[in-house]
Amino acid sequence: MKKHVIIILIGTLMLFAGCNSASKKETMIVKKSDLVETCITVEGMTCVGCEVTLEKNLTELNGVVKVSASSSKDEATITFDKTRTDEETLIKAIEKAGYQPILK
Repeated sequence: MKKHVIIILIGTLMLFAGCNSASKKETMIVKKSDLVETCITVEGMTCVGCEVTLEKNLTELNGVVKVSASSSKDEATITFDKTRTDEETLIKAIEKAGYQPILK
């Protein structure tokens, strides 16, 4: 019985240790002059869950600093480092998330 409890505790600790290391995000140093803000019309977002999904997918891209998606306005405002990513990469990520980007 003691062995089972110890094994379960060790497994639980390993699980939490893995979760903590996976959720850490690197600190990004960005020059203010390299920051670009773009607003992309996004069709297909219907709720807050869609906004969260899109924001999460875009935030994971290298160079993306800030994302704000709005299903009521059908748009995503993205601030990114132009030396690390570009609008084409953002468009592909929006499409990969299952939404339709429309450039203005």
